[in-house]
Amino acid sequence: MLKQPFKNNHSSLQVLQQTQQNLARQRQLLQAVQTSLPDNLALHCLYAVAKKNSVTVFTDSSVWASKILYMRRTILDALSKQICDQPITLNVKVMTQQAPARQHRPKSPSHKTLQILSDANTLKPKDSLNESLINLFNTLKKNKLTD
Repeated sequence: MLKQPFKNNHSSLQVLQQTQQNLARQRQLLQAVQTSLPDNLALHCLYAVAKKNSVTVFTDSSVWASKILYMRRTILDALSKQICDQPITLNVKVMTQQAPARQHRPKSPSHKTLQILSDANTLKPKDSLNESLINLFNTLKKNKLTD
């Protein structure tokens, strides 16, 4: 039997409607900000969020953030004309993008290191450490990480 995330379906519908209204308001804010700016600057306004008497605009770099802040008065005037609420302050934040995860390849040991390991294993009597080193050397050979 599936668990219900909300006890009352009516309340979940209200939450969904409030979320949709909030998203529509954010889109309206973003559009108002973008229309008040030149096209090249508007492209770098990614999101706009209102909270009480302030609007926060998110951009993709600090260079564009400073240019948006330079246009603060223009943005606030446009927001007051298009939206009933008069924002008092404008904040600009930079959204950091995470670098794509790089796949790390194992660093293969040098030929000299492998030769030392091989020689050390042939000179000493067999014990558990030597057995492990032989297995390591054979695995490296099998995976073609040795010469």
